[in-house]
Amino acid sequence: MNTKKITDFFEVDEDEGLKKDEANKKLDKYGKNKLKKSKGISALAVFIDQFRDIIVLLLLAASIMAFLIGDYVEGVAVLAVIIINAVFGFVTEYNAEKSLEALKEMVSLKAKVLRDGKIKEIDAENVVPGDIMIIEEGDRVSADGRLLESDKLSINESVLTGEAETVSKDYSSTIEEDTPLAERENMVYMGTSVTRGNGVVLVTATGTETEMGQISDLLDKTESDKTPLEDRLDTMGKALVKLTLVIAVIVTGIGILVGKPVIEMLKTGIALAIAAVPEGLPIVATITLAVGMKKMVENNALVRRLPAVETLGSTTIICTDKTGTITENQMTLRNIHLGKKDIKISGRGYKPEGKFSLENGKEVPSELEKDLSLFLKAASLCSNATLTKDEGNWKTIGDPTEGALVTAARKKGFNKEEMEKNKYNRLEEIPFRSEEKYMAVSYQDDNDKNYVFVKGAPSVVFEMCKYELINGEKIELTEKRRNELKQKNKDMAKKGLRLLAVAYNKGTKAETEKEITQIIDEGLVLAGLAGIMDPPRKEVVSSIKEAQTAGIITKMITGDQSDTALSIAEKVGIQSSKKESISGQDIDKMNEEELNDNLENNSVFSRVSPENKLQIINSLNQKNEITAMTGDGVNDAPALKKADIGIAMGKRGTSVAKSASDMVLLDDSFSTIVKAIKEGRAIFDNIQKFIYYLFSSNLSEIIFIFLGIVLQVPMPLLALQILWLNLIVDVFPALSLGWETEEEDIMKRPPRDPDKSILTKGFKKKILFHSTIIALGPLITFLIVLNSGHSIVLSRTVSFAVLSFTQLFHVFNARRKNGFGFDKSVLKNHYLWPAIALSIFFQLIAIYNPFLQKILSTEAIPLDMWPGISLGFIIPIIIIQILNIKKSS
Repeated sequence: MNTKKITDFFEVDEDEGLKKDEANKKLDKYGKNKLKKSKGISALAVFIDQFRDIIVLLLLAASIMAFLIGDYVEGVAVLAVIIINAVFGFVTEYNAEKSLEALKEMVSLKAKVLRDGKIKEIDAENVVPGDIMIIEEGDRVSADGRLLESDKLSINESVLTGEAETVSKDYSSTIEEDTPLAERENMVYMGTSVTRGNGVVLVTATGTETEMGQISDLLDKTESDKTPLEDRLDTMGKALVKLTLVIAVIVTGIGILVGKPVIEMLKTGIALAIAAVPEGLPIVATITLAVGMKKMVENNALVRRLPAVETLGSTTIICTDKTGTITENQMTLRNIHLGKKDIKISGRGYKPEGKFSLENGKEVPSELEKDLSLFLKAASLCSNATLTKDEGNWKTIGDPTEGALVTAARKKGFNKEEMEKNKYNRLEEIPFRSEEKYMAVSYQDDNDKNYVFVKGAPSVVFEMCKYELINGEKIELTEKRRNELKQKNKDMAKKGLRLLAVAYNKGTKAETEKEITQIIDEGLVLAGLAGIMDPPRKEVVSSIKEAQTAGIITKMITGDQSDTALSIAEKVGIQSSKKESISGQDIDKMNEEELNDNLENNSVFSRVSPENKLQIINSLNQKNEITAMTGDGVNDAPALKKADIGIAMGKRGTSVAKSASDMVLLDDSFSTIVKAIKEGRAIFDNIQKFIYYLFSSNLSEIIFIFLGIVLQVPMPLLALQILWLNLIVDVFPALSLGWETEEEDIMKRPPRDPDKSILTKGFKKKILFHSTIIALGPLITFLIVLNSGHSIVLSRTVSFAVLSFTQLFHVFNARRKNGFGFDKSVLKNHYLWPAIALSIFFQLIAIYNPFLQKILSTEAIPLDMWPGISLGFIIPIIIIQILNIKKSS
């Protein structure tokens, strides 16, 4: 079927595309361009998973033991704990998983389509059969379609065929109906990636009707690997269960040996086993990660892979691009060096409004107007960017640098689209490749005149030129003049301008790449130099300084020339021991040892290729650095994958780059990377705070019971009371720690060693010491009340109350790693006070409610006793606070 027949079949004009009303009708008819929604999370599966944990198995064993010794109330209570814990775990884990699913859906692909005669960028899900879709290098193909045009188009179809080799496409090819998918040269398919060239596609199938839709079940696989953090928590939990069993056996054995009733000690052993187990550890870890990821999204950082959250906190080096990340990505042509004159252009961004004038502010003389017009037309036509107006805002679709050239031409009245439609017919193109550093196109105008336009790095284009255009004349480009141009190039670059040289050849027709190359070899005419300004983002200076304070080195890796890169680096505060940059050509000549030395002493790298990026990452990884690398192009994907944290640009990044990344910057800003690192550190801090809080609270119960047995006093705490503490008092404050704000010194610490255990020796000592202090308060209170002639029930109730409130307010010791836990940041955690209030409410019910008094063996504490017994939980908290403050000072 030829292209005319297929456009007629879909009732679409190849030059105009679908009209808005037609597209809406088709969207209603065919539905959204989405694959069948995956089954996702099964609520039943998540609930059943709550009973597969070793911790739950231990609780089940405790319940069975209680039934066997005839304590049915306790057996039922333990079962209730298991059910409540499972329900709680189900709700929190299910919601966390749903949150992660929602985050994944935030990465919405875009597609460029022809609608009402104009190229528009729309959400890929709104593409419909019959749409004319434009695809370019780096794009992810949004739907299946028949090629109407193609230019050196190559596509990676491995997602469908399994073959890594790219497939060359040709719109003019004809195929049989039964041709295998891998050999359909005139078709493109959803989910595949454009690795080279461009094409115009008539969409033939969307959503579930695509080839991808037919095999969507193969894509319905979610990542199930545990993160390193989860593995460490799981290992720690299992070790704790083993330790718990040993402690329970020892304490029970000692109790029996000193004369305690066997049944009572068995109950105590069961309670101790339960007391030592952090039932909510996996749940709170998941919630903390999910909360952190949500915060990151709010700060324009979309984390695509959970391990990245943890790794971010360990980052030691950020390798960042310049354009759009360090700078605003509002490329504007500010200066043109034309002949021997400098021309200034006013205006900002992509709004095609501005004036052309000489350096002194005077108007451009008439003898330069013709040269200026040729320069602007050549620069604009030798570009693939499109300037559009969307809801009153001007923007470019395509490369921002090319957008600056197209915008400047429009300021002078030269509309690229109109020129190509009415006057200039593009014959062939040599696309820009990072290795060659230039782009060339050939045109034939409506008078059959032939042109070749070239733009690229000045150092490359200068060598292609034999002549220079000065006042309408071709003047031979002497070596002296060439050196003057090179110096001019350096002078302009030192001002922070990105330089491009524009050249042309007129007269010879070129219909192939080879013919264009031959014309270039014969020699071009230099039209002029373009100085494009992309100012640094205002917030970048403070962000780089913050990263330096945090022990993180920032290295700028850019395709720009040396002087431009150094100028921007100096403005934003990127430090380098030498006032020079290392070029990609320099890197190519270095051996491994030389590259390592230069990486250590330099932070600015210019004119680098994607291969150079990969070399830099490999070298840094060998030095055990934790690297974060930014990228936006197809060829950046290997470096993004190799880096510990691959960071793709959300606005200008290609789909291939985003797919290879761990994190996507929704605003393309360097500052967002630093914010994400800060959040990564805060997440790890909060997990450590939770572990400290839960372990010290649980261990205090064991120490309390153990000391009671050693002192041979009546059992100071019963099994059901311990269960109550673990289920009610611990859980809500522990969960609130997931919402703690970052510490003030979080970006003043060096990066964390990712291989370092969570439970360091110092951390274990801190837990043991503080647990002992917590246990002493209720123990001393218990002994005082008991020896004052009060009943054992009231004495236990008092110790139960003191321990519960000590653990409850211990959350203030946990919320700051070192220092005062009652600082001004206490008001920033909006979940902390409700959690405390809820726990206090339940604890008071346990003491004063008649029904719970029978179950928990408690007795109402007289109100006049509270002032005295309050010292039992206030003093331990004060002691720990003083120790923390001393340690931080």
